[in-house]
Amino acid sequence: MERIGESINRYLLYIVTAYVLVDYCLRMSRVSFMAGLWDEILFLLIVVNWMVLIGVKGIRPRAGGILIPLMIFYAVVFFVFLIRSPELDVALMELRALVQYTFWFFVALNLVADRQQVKNICDVFLAVGLIVAVYGIYQYIIGVEIPSTWIDKAEVGIRTRVFSFIGSPNVLGSFLILHISIAFASFMAAGHWLKKRLYLGVACISCLCLIFTFSRGAWLVFFFAFILLGIWLEKKILLVLLIAVLLVPAAVPSVYDRVSYMLSPQYLESSSEGGRIARWSQALEYWEGSPLTGLGLGRFGGGVAIASFPGSAYSVDNFYLKLGTETGIIGLAAFLYLILAVLREGKKAVGLVDDRYLKILGTGIFVGLIAVLGHNMVENMFEFPLIATHFWFFLGVLVSMPLVQQDFSEVKEHEQN
Repeated sequence: MERIGESINRYLLYIVTAYVLVDYCLRMSRVSFMAGLWDEILFLLIVVNWMVLIGVKGIRPRAGGILIPLMIFYAVVFFVFLIRSPELDVALMELRALVQYTFWFFVALNLVADRQQVKNICDVFLAVGLIVAVYGIYQYIIGVEIPSTWIDKAEVGIRTRVFSFIGSPNVLGSFLILHISIAFASFMAAGHWLKKRLYLGVACISCLCLIFTFSRGAWLVFFFAFILLGIWLEKKILLVLLIAVLLVPAAVPSVYDRVSYMLSPQYLESSSEGGRIARWSQALEYWEGSPLTGLGLGRFGGGVAIASFPGSAYSVDNFYLKLGTETGIIGLAAFLYLILAVLREGKKAVGLVDDRYLKILGTGIFVGLIAVLGHNMVENMFEFPLIATHFWFFLGVLVSMPLVQQDFSEVKEHEQN
């Protein structure tokens, strides 16, 4: 009975890593209504089975080092919900969006059982991401049609921006950076020459797809993420990154055009009139009206506000600024405290792992998570279930590694004896 329950949860966790394909297939199927429910049903199935295992085996649930920061964040956003919810249904939707996906951290932390499962989870994620990247490259080849708002009127050299199964080039970019970080770490960690080449090939294909998203925010985050990989894993990565920075603009001139336009006075003027700078300025003005507790959940700058107040709401393209405007100084401070705890626990987990494979793989996951946090400075990435789910899930996988390593070491010692 115990083995059956453990096997069920093991395979259910693989579905989480295949989130993007499962969600897309459901949205395109005759049961499209399930697209907004399937991840919650999956979560409930995992948790119910987990509770049964706890009762049968008497194991103690793990909480990890971010439990207290998470509880503080929950308490603060719930407090804001209680005192500033003129539209109760809107506030409830935003409260759910802020809190629900963090639960995946506890799922992964408690249910990742061994070293092989960590590897399998990452391999499934890499296989899924490869399919996503290949389809994105196909979109670029055929010149898939995109909304005119995805490209500034002054940028005439860009014919399309790929979005694959995800629907947004910027969200695809964030997904790909996490994917590339894990793929490259897997390449560094693998011992067999064939596996090394397979992982490197997956990373290169995703890099090519990332270029074709033409997401400047994702490009910048990718650049800094690979600097971290070079510092923490292998200094030669920095040389490869430098060569790529020099060659890519020459091979794909529209990359150079898009970056150079971002540094031009024309972009500054356009952004100040109706782009990010204008939206950030507007957010700060709203925030000044209620600095401590903000405007209230779901009332500004994000997906819930856009859905609830069509025609008057827009995305502020900065999750931290959006959160501060809605929940005030107390909400943003609680979230930043949570993020600091996340970074501390992630770094601590990598430091506690002695197993070479897990250490390198953990470093790749950690860098990918840092990249997602950085991308949130120019996008509302945590508003997208795909990104939020993967962030908290892989954080749980990372924090579980020292425990997984301990179990693995005990098994090896037993076998040797």
